[in-house]
Amino acid sequence: MKLRTAVVLFSILMIPAFSMSARVKAFDAGPPRLSIASLEHSFGSVKPGQPLTFTFKIKNDGQADLEIKSVSPSCGCTTSNFDKVVAPGKVGGITLTVEKTEGYKGEVVKTATVVTNDPDQPQLVLTLRATFASE
Repeated sequence: MKLRTAVVLFSILMIPAFSMSARVKAFDAGPPRLSIASLEHSFGSVKPGQPLTFTFKIKNDGQADLEIKSVSPSCGCTTSNFDKVVAPGKVGGITLTVEKTEGYKGEVVKTATVVTNDPDQPQLVLTLRATFASE
């Protein structure tokens, strides 16, 4: 009976210790680190009606998963598609698209705010630029 009590007591005391050990290892691994070549892309001169789409490549130079929590375009004319998680050492993408550009004239700038779990870059703004030439 004493042996059974000792085993149960040992289990109760050690399970939280093992759980805490796993949490400490995850913490020691280091945070995610977002790396991006450029926050802006220019399409140059384009014709009205030509859809605009570009994928920003996001690399995770950290040691924990990089989470892209949200991508919020500045207007309803821009849509986004993105990888929600980028593993350490891997590359993911954030694609911004402006489908309908009929009637656009001159320089047009569209932005999207990105929220991540990178402690050094919790938020960044991506920019698309194009100059719409008269037909």
